[in-house]
Amino acid sequence: MPFLLCLDEMNLARVEHYLADFLSLLEDRRAPPAIRLQAEDGQRDAVADQRLFLALEAEARRLAGLPDNATLADILLDRGANDALHRLTGLAGADTVLTQHARLRRALSSAAAVPPSLPFPTNLRLVGTINVDDTTHALSPKILDRAHVLRVPNPVLADWAGLDAEAATWVADGGPDGVEPLRLTASDLGERGEYPPLDRDNADVARLLALARDRLEPLGVEFGLRAVRQGAHYLRQAAVAGIGPLAAMNNVALHKVLPKLTLDLEGANGPARRAGLRALRDDFAEMLDDSTPPRCLRTRLPRSTA
Repeated sequence: MPFLLCLDEMNLARVEHYLADFLSLLEDRRAPPAIRLQAEDGQRDAVADQRLFLALEAEARRLAGLPDNATLADILLDRGANDALHRLTGLAGADTVLTQHARLRRALSSAAAVPPSLPFPTNLRLVGTINVDDTTHALSPKILDRAHVLRVPNPVLADWAGLDAEAATWVADGGPDGVEPLRLTASDLGERGEYPPLDRDNADVARLLALARDRLEPLGVEFGLRAVRQGAHYLRQAAVAGIGPLAAMNNVALHKVLPKLTLDLEGANGPARRAGLRALRDDFAEMLDDSTPPRCLRTRLPRSTA
């Protein structure tokens, strides 16, 4: 069964200030990300410290002539054993054996209770919401490169009458005409895997590379290899999900390209940027029309796509 973890209003603070470690883990897609909770040698050090203390206890018993089954309380009540344990542990002043013993027990309990890392289960999906207004922080390029930004329609504008009518037709015995209730598995939401390699002979990759080179770079918008590979990965998975190529390319534009367009159109470079945006709009219109390659792609598509 899949689980969705939703981080609400993520950009009330800068996302990279509290999610930087997790963002770095997203780079390696060969295994589920695992968040580091403590140093890997924390448990080993706690066990070693406890073992050393037990060895010093045993030596204090031997020096004081106490039996091997004498407890820590027996050692503390015996002046000779107590003095020997203080000498062996180097305790002096306000430090006491009980204080040191309690400190070691807490360290061992903490190390045993908290694992070194927390791997994300394969059936867990992470989503988040953001607000786009003057009270929040804009998403940085680092965040946009590692996420797909989806705009959620205003629920006030939904067809509530249609939704109510659809819900009214659903019955408790499995739905109309015996339709089974929706049951999703984690794999139904897709499986995390490595992004496809940068294959410049691939038509989709060629389109994205040309888009980055001829349209986005002149606008000062970075659309690097990570974004290109993400876009190619989305297009490939969209085909598996039954999404048509034009709809999938439109989604790439909406999720990966348009969120990066935060331009100053009033400065000295405003006219040039407006012209660049119009050219970008026209290229997308032609690309999604599928009747002819966009102008920036006509001479650069590999021959295999002709």
